[in-house]
Amino acid sequence: MLQNFIFLTVTYFGPLTCSIFTTTRKFFTILGSVLIFRHPLSTLQWTGTVLVFAGLSLDSAFGKTRKDKVASQKHGAVDVSIDKMMNNGLVFEGDMRQQKRDKLKST
Repeated sequence: MLQNFIFLTVTYFGPLTCSIFTTTRKFFTILGSVLIFRHPLSTLQWTGTVLVFAGLSLDSAFGKTRKDKVASQKHGAVDVSIDKMMNNGLVFEGDMRQQKRDKLKST
């Protein structure tokens, strides 16, 4: 199930957004482990945790705007990745054609 989520995230939002999702998930997993199970972290590990949180915060505040993402999708970034997946036999051709049609209708 998680692999489907990752596949769909990369397909519709791109690898950068997927990377941010997985990094955020790992960050909260570690933070939950420290708070709930009282697992100790060294100073260096706390420094890394703070850097991850700072990086995610900065990306959230100053990352690409929605206009940039829409512009990249209009230039075929999504269509190119769908074509690559179809050529590699990762998805059924009929399913991807329907997704392309749906994508074009929404823009």
